[in-house]
Amino acid sequence: MILYFSNMRRPLDNEFPEYFKHYISLVPGQSAIKFLESQILDLQSFIYDIEEYENYTYAPGKWTVKEVMGHITDAERVFGYRAMRFARGDENVLPGYDENVYVAAANFGNRTLRDISHEFSMMRHANLHLFRSFTPEELSRVGIANNYPISVRALIFVTAGHLEHHINVVRTRYINK
Repeated sequence: MILYFSNMRRPLDNEFPEYFKHYISLVPGQSAIKFLESQILDLQSFIYDIEEYENYTYAPGKWTVKEVMGHITDAERVFGYRAMRFARGDENVLPGYDENVYVAAANFGNRTLRDISHEFSMMRHANLHLFRSFTPEELSRVGIANNYPISVRALIFVTAGHLEHHINVVRTRYINK
């Protein structure tokens, strides 16, 4: 298999909606793929360190740590699916999703934090296989999701930055680590 990701450049500002700029800014360097790979073990180590907080929420109406991890897993699926569709040349407009509705319906409270993070790891591994297979042309393809154009390359960076953002939130607002 030929791996094209070494040629990946950072997405330009016109390749994604403004609201994703923060996530993309959290990804260091040019290779989101290497960062995506490193996040798997980093996340597992982090999860083992914070298991005692799995049902904690820092304020009324906020998600528990398990629900944050569940949201991260849901988003991993959504971003990977969008990237696959757009890389394949699918020109259909994809809808957005309401993360609060997804979390409320998911019943993450009946699962363990380790179980949810294990599911995330499997999703991340599957997405990495997919992302590594994209050609430079596929990485440049743009589709419409949630009424905004976004490139496949930008979706890969968003995927990495989204996880980083939420881990930072858990560190600072939930456990102060």
